[in-house]
Amino acid sequence: MLSKLYKQPDVNAITNLLTRLDQILAGDPDKMIRQLRRLAKVVDRLVPYHDGHIIRVTFYSLAIGMRMGLPQEDLLTLEVAALLHDFGKLGVDESTLDKEETLSREELTEIHHHAERGYHIISGFSKLCAVADIIRDHHEKYDGSGYPNKKTGLDISRLARIIAVADAYDAMTADRPYRKGLPREQAEAELLAYSGTQFDPEVVDYFVNHVQDKKPDIKISLLRKTFKISRRKPRNGPKAQSKKAAANGGSPKLQPSNAKK
Repeated sequence: MLSKLYKQPDVNAITNLLTRLDQILAGDPDKMIRQLRRLAKVVDRLVPYHDGHIIRVTFYSLAIGMRMGLPQEDLLTLEVAALLHDFGKLGVDESTLDKEETLSREELTEIHHHAERGYHIISGFSKLCAVADIIRDHHEKYDGSGYPNKKTGLDISRLARIIAVADAYDAMTADRPYRKGLPREQAEAELLAYSGTQFDPEVVDYFVNHVQDKKPDIKISLLRKTFKISRRKPRNGPKAQSKKAAANGGSPKLQPSNAKK
């Protein structure tokens, strides 16, 4: 399938990275994250305007997840899913991704297919399949108007709902050749405006009110704990959970994404 979507030598590089990642997933999680980081750089290099997008989305997602008090295994699953969330865009025609004008219906459909495309590719790897559903669902909307399956509310996995907010924030604040990114305050206002319709209101609340540092350190990794999340008093909404993620014995394992609450 990869050979039908990508050009050589990109196919070899992507296949090798995914295969190695799948093989070491049950072993050293630190090695796994290094492989994921390499893969994320490949995707960022090949997808226009995505310079650093994947790493930033991963940072925002983990910041939300940690503030919500997710257990360590869920945080690991979240990190892997966030690093692979746009993998399917490598199969979208470059001219469509480059286009600054309004997209045609056919072009929009092609872009919308990237979530399912990523799902089908990742599902083919035995250890990575735990994050496939999250990758497929990260463009679902809370009110059911998203894609590809128009899921609603808690039918969308919590980790996909987290990535959706992180992805939207970065899309709004990142510079593009045809526009400047929105300032933080304006992007946060947009998230709040669509809270409960496009986005999970709980996730939006934790991101806007409990995650202060929205300038990610590019060297972040959950397992090496090299990123910082500041602790500020929330403006409103529920108090941030202060408990640390529970540590499990042995190597962390990816958790299936069917846990919705």
